[in-house]
Amino acid sequence: MSKSAGRWLLVVLILTLSSLACSLSAKKDSLPTPPEGYIEPQQEAVDRTEQNFNQAMQEAAGNRQFRFRLTNQEATSLVTMALQKRADIPFSEPQIWFTAGKIYITGKIEGVGPAALPALIVAIPAVNANGQLEITVEEAKMASFNFPDDAVKNLTETINETLGDLQLELQ
Repeated sequence: MSKSAGRWLLVVLILTLSSLACSLSAKKDSLPTPPEGYIEPQQEAVDRTEQNFNQAMQEAAGNRQFRFRLTNQEATSLVTMALQKRADIPFSEPQIWFTAGKIYITGKIEGVGPAALPALIVAIPAVNANGQLEITVEEAKMASFNFPDDAVKNLTETINETLGDLQLELQ
C-alpha cells in the first residue's frame, strides 16, 4: 500500500472512531459532489501514481527537489484500492477531489446504524515554516451531524502527526 493511501486510511479510521463516540442523527443529508461528477476508481490510476512518485523521488536524488502532482482520479483510486484490502475499515465509495485550495473527501461509513451514512471531510493543505505539508481539517460531518470543534482539532493533529512520521524528512 502506498504512503498516500495509508494516510487517507488513517483519516477515515479516525472519522469512524470519532463518530462511534458521539451520538449520530439518523437523518441523511446531501453532501457535496465532485465538480466533474463521479470519479471512477481505476487500477491504472494507482499504478500511474506509484510510477510518478517513484520517478519524482529519483529525480530528486540529484538536486533534492521534486514536484509530485496527484489528480482527483489518482487520489480516489489510491484510497478505493487500499480500502479493498482493509475490510476492518467500514468506509466505502470514497470520492476525493481538490478544488479552491481544499481537499474534499466523501464516502459512506457502514456499521454505525441500520444503513450506511454519508460522510464528509474538508481539509486545507499548506506548507508550514519547516517546509513540510500540514493539513487543517476545516469540516467533518456524518449525515447531518457536524463533528464538534474538539473532534475536528484532534483529527487535524492526528493527521499532521502521521504526515510528519511518513515524510521522512521531505520538505
